[in-house]
Amino acid sequence: MKAIILAAGQGSRMKYLTKDKPKCLIEFLGMTLIERQIENFLSCDISDIIIVTGYMSEKIDFSEFKKIRNANYASTNMVESLFCSRKYWDQEIIVSYGDIVYEKDVLQKLIESQHAISVVVDMKGLSYFKERFGFDFLSKTESLIFAEDGTVLNIGAPSPSTEEVNAQYIGLLKFTLDGIKVLTSTYDTDKVYYKDNPWMRSKNFKNGYMTDMIQRIIDKGYEVNPVKIEGGWLEFDSVEDYSKYIEWHESDKLSDYYDINR
Repeated sequence: MKAIILAAGQGSRMKYLTKDKPKCLIEFLGMTLIERQIENFLSCDISDIIIVTGYMSEKIDFSEFKKIRNANYASTNMVESLFCSRKYWDQEIIVSYGDIVYEKDVLQKLIESQHAISVVVDMKGLSYFKERFGFDFLSKTESLIFAEDGTVLNIGAPSPSTEEVNAQYIGLLKFTLDGIKVLTSTYDTDKVYYKDNPWMRSKNFKNGYMTDMIQRIIDKGYEVNPVKIEGGWLEFDSVEDYSKYIEWHESDKLSDYYDINR
């Protein structure tokens, strides 16, 4: 099994925190975000790690792991960053956004999933988002609706109602070899057809979000299965997030959402 960490973006909403480094190198309570991820992967016996870089790529220096630069990081998005590593997909892959941290148990549950395509979802995600964003929390989240059979039916629609958020997608997913076939065939077909045209909820294919790819796979009739958790992760999207998490740590509230020792 391989791990792919998507760490190409600039993270402009982090303001001064990413002025001289990529977002994944932000230090949080003694370790950088990417160091926390790598520590979890290694503790789960995953040492084949690929880091997809872009913004200030030279600052991400982990010589023991493969580093691939998305040269077009400024004009593309998650899907294109992921596919920069395509030629190395010769076994199951775990894909992780570079701006999240999560407990080892969260990663272990994903590893244990036997489904072709699995996504980690937080069943307490609305509570986390309410505490994180306050009154306007729904404008910051996206839809995630389960089908009657328990698979994911809808994901990624902006500004949903509370009824359209059965859980929160966290940016951590897994593809088996069968899942990789679905992923690559969907990418290859849609890239030819859409080129620079609008695709799903993105302004064009090259700016495609990962949730767009997941939804497209669902729309084509393939199953995407949730790996359900209850907390145990954090997303670093803005400097306000960072400040809030430090406040939570100082007031002993952080462990309600994420335990840095797990």
